[in-house]
Amino acid sequence: MITRHTVGNALVLHPRERISPEARTVALSVDPDPDNDIVILDLQHELPFDVWDTVATELRRQRLRRGIRLVVCGARPETGALAGQWLSDRLGRPVIAPFGQMIPGAAGLLFVHGTDLGGWVCYRRGRAPAWQSKRYPAPAWDGAATDHLTISSTCAAEPLPGGVWLRESRDEAAVAGHGSRLTSAMACLPQAMPVLVGCPGTAPLRLDDVARFWRGLAPEGREHARFIQYGPVALPDGEQFGQALADALGCSVRVFTGVPTGRPDAPAMFTVTADGGPGWQVFAQELAYGPRAALGAAVTPRIVSHRAPPELGEPVGPGVYQYAHDAVVEVIPSGLWLRGPQPSRDADRIRAVPLDPAQARLVVDDPVPAVADRHRELAGDLAARLDPATRGRTAVRPSSLVAPARPSAPAFRTRRHAPDQAPVPPVPAPPPVDLTVPGPVAAPLAAEVLLPAVAGGGGATWASAPTMALPVYRATAAASFQRTPVDEARGVRPGPDLDEERAWFRRAFRHQIAAVAADVARVLAAHPALPDGADAVEYATAVRLYLTAAGDGVDRALRSAEPGGHVPFARCVAAGTRPLPVHSGVTYATAAVATADLRRIAQRRVLTDWGFTNALAEPPADLPGDVEVLIWSATGRRTGALETATGVPGRVLFLPGTAFAVLHVREPAAGARGRLLLRELAAGDAAADERARHDALALAALDRHVAGGAGPGTPVPPAAARRFVGVPGLR
Repeated sequence: MITRHTVGNALVLHPRERISPEARTVALSVDPDPDNDIVILDLQHELPFDVWDTVATELRRQRLRRGIRLVVCGARPETGALAGQWLSDRLGRPVIAPFGQMIPGAAGLLFVHGTDLGGWVCYRRGRAPAWQSKRYPAPAWDGAATDHLTISSTCAAEPLPGGVWLRESRDEAAVAGHGSRLTSAMACLPQAMPVLVGCPGTAPLRLDDVARFWRGLAPEGREHARFIQYGPVALPDGEQFGQALADALGCSVRVFTGVPTGRPDAPAMFTVTADGGPGWQVFAQELAYGPRAALGAAVTPRIVSHRAPPELGEPVGPGVYQYAHDAVVEVIPSGLWLRGPQPSRDADRIRAVPLDPAQARLVVDDPVPAVADRHRELAGDLAARLDPATRGRTAVRPSSLVAPARPSAPAFRTRRHAPDQAPVPPVPAPPPVDLTVPGPVAAPLAAEVLLPAVAGGGGATWASAPTMALPVYRATAAASFQRTPVDEARGVRPGPDLDEERAWFRRAFRHQIAAVAADVARVLAAHPALPDGADAVEYATAVRLYLTAAGDGVDRALRSAEPGGHVPFARCVAAGTRPLPVHSGVTYATAAVATADLRRIAQRRVLTDWGFTNALAEPPADLPGDVEVLIWSATGRRTGALETATGVPGRVLFLPGTAFAVLHVREPAAGARGRLLLRELAAGDAAADERARHDALALAALDRHVAGGAGPGTPVPPAAARRFVGVPGLR
């Protein structure tokens, strides 16, 4: 006998009198699924011979019409896959079920892991199973952290419910306890992928291993990656983790100062102590580091986001709060800085003090005795008002000790000596590096000037341009494979920081932004799943412009692998595209390709498109071309929300740099179009066996769509038709 109860957001079916603690916990914590009914089978190893018929009967009685997200508690991992296919065939409804072991994460996250393509898989009657995601709810970066990868002989990348962990691979016993803690406590953030580096109690991880992982990471993984030093890392003497990482990777990186825990919408972030336990709750939560220039000193990290408890006072500037009429509190990477309304001349050195995981610093400005006494009094008051956990790990330090003043006379380095030893003679400091430039007046060259002219990603050709006209579309007759562009010519920036691109877009397209910003803001407000705020409106405006005729020439310019104004524009478009809904399944396009070129494509096996790839969610009615192009999408975005009245509501957009596996090529024959079947590749497809499994799954699904017939087709506006004609990866 099966009993049913609605618990939280789920319907629980169980054969016993009481619901098990496991099933109750999942039901009360899981988030609602906007597209499917959540059904939990609480079997607990009790499998009567007629259990499945009874389950199907109970689900029919509910008269549910949507799909089903199936969670099986108390049974073997393979039960979910078998039950998903059986129920889908019996009920005629799509069933999303775990393929592998389902592991509950923090705040109701459901993570599915297995040695063979583990994840949430959609089963439909008469169709091949379709892999959906690794996590539910699925974050934007889900496809970038799916598989256990061997990085080197000593390092492995392990997917976690809340991110990915680069750790020592030779001591599984040492990492097991930390893995359990991270699985249950680390929050899964929708727009940020924590990449934990190292493991307490094991050998230091090498930056070479981090760089090797980074090179294999998909573009969406790089965009959302936030590094966390979780254990020992082999760093150059005196270097901070974030700066050494940016130098090793050769691009800007973002670093979390602690591990996020709790709810994804409001996570708490704690430092990591030497034994891997939680330290103090940080104030500066996310830092941005850029690679240093040749002979240049490290640049002070930029605080991207921070926590400001109400005790700090009212904000009076970025990260600065009015604590008293004559004093402010500034959030710095190492903690808090209580100072006068104007920062002292030692501000850069105070802001550059590295974070100590064991204790927060409350730095007190002490320029002169009278002011120092006042600041110490205020600092004592502030420390006493902080929450108990933070107060117990806060150390008040005067600025004169935290950042001692530089000597004005020729400097000498004095070696430290013990009290009972004779002093060691001073050693002259090395001569300073001459950082001057020739000219009428030789002036010191600022550190940021040492950066290459294209450090922002587009170069001086666009960085100072007051206005910008987008490139015009020009057809080309010759077909050739696209060449890989340098970083400065890529439509998706290798690092996460888009401050320069956004400032350029705001300046160059100010008239267009003013004309459509209000309408775009209304669109975002009408779609709660999309972000809001000034940045989101600007990025969405870039998408709106790209989708119109004004953007027709952008992809052609990106595929030329040449830098120019189209690069920062495309990066803003990409930023506005990422939050849009994901389309998982078949997409359509056409192409006019010569037979010889089709054969070259078949030999190529992988095609990478450095422009945006436009496809359709429904079969087109009248697109030109003698080859049908079908693409299995995993992360393509639906642009319907931002299309204009004359746009293409069924458009699916793939970001620049997306790679596609060639699954099947059929040459055109008399009276019949040719056919090209592709699959969007993800980071986990690097291994040959993983690639083969994904290819087989996608090919079976595409074949079924082809066999089912395309129907009458959806018309495409003539002005937009050229966007959907072509082969990804060809110019």
